[in-house]
Amino acid sequence: MIELLLTCSLLSSVSFELDTIQDIKRVSQQCELVEEVQEWIPQISEHFHTEDEALALTVMYCESRGYPKAVNVNRDGSLDRGLFQFNTNTEAWLEKDIFKRDLDIFNPKINIRTAAWLVLNDGWHHWNASKHCWGKYDKSE
Repeated sequence: MIELLLTCSLLSSVSFELDTIQDIKRVSQQCELVEEVQEWIPQISEHFHTEDEALALTVMYCESRGYPKAVNVNRDGSLDRGLFQFNTNTEAWLEKDIFKRDLDIFNPKINIRTAAWLVLNDGWHHWNASKHCWGKYDKSE
């Protein structure tokens, strides 16, 4: 791994993985996305593993641009809601089978904590619909 200080005008520290010199362009582009949602860095850092923070912020950018009240309607009538755009079907599954309680998915803290739980226990595939936006930054594959 290459150790390199890449300057992003972020309010907090986020680790970006650089394996080769060619990664500088990728990380520079990712840093631009993360800057747009940097207000969420403290909460992301609290709930995600360090190696997942930059990708979590990138996925959040791709899903909602960091707007906690974002809502998108899908062709099947389901809704994607909140920072990480949880689908109402996924939300119902989480509420019924996993957390055994209602989730206020518009609450940023709950949304981020739920996303971190999903990533830890089930991976990033829940956000595959926006992978065209964040996939090139996923170093876990």
